[in-house]
Amino acid sequence: MRHLGALLLLAAWPAAAWTQADSAAPTRIPLTGFGGATFDYVVLGISHTEDVQHVLDSLGGLGPQRDNKVTFTVGARKMRPRRLYTPPATMNQLYFEKDVLVLLVEGTPRGLPGSRAEFLTRFPTAHETRRETGWYEMQTQLSDCLWLIVVFRAADDKLESDAYAYTCAKP
Repeated sequence: MRHLGALLLLAAWPAAAWTQADSAAPTRIPLTGFGGATFDYVVLGISHTEDVQHVLDSLGGLGPQRDNKVTFTVGARKMRPRRLYTPPATMNQLYFEKDVLVLLVEGTPRGLPGSRAEFLTRFPTAHETRRETGWYEMQTQLSDCLWLIVVFRAADDKLESDAYAYTCAKP
């Protein structure tokens, strides 16, 4: 997740735990722990802070709330979700706007192709949206409201981290 953390202009976080979105309900994302076990599911654009807190209660909760000062560009939309949590059981980054989960960042991708070539075969509409020293970002729209954002290492085109963003929330 170190490059996605840089991409998001946030502190780097260690490996985390999200898996690929459910293809039947693409905004439904499994919330998993370090070992890969699924705790439950969250739904981008629907899950509220209390919902996610409830799922994580027995695992240390959401962790402290922080104010997010970063504006993200996802597709043609600018997003600046105000609240950020990094649950200690997952070390993921969860972003909430008006108490609704709209962006989640995963440090260790699960269920996604590991190289740029494989990724583009599976997601042919993906396009590069940002490049920095050592890494680059690609985005692809999965549904009307859901985007997949991935970061590859520039040296070997290997997938390093990913995020899902819900873009239909009202700012």
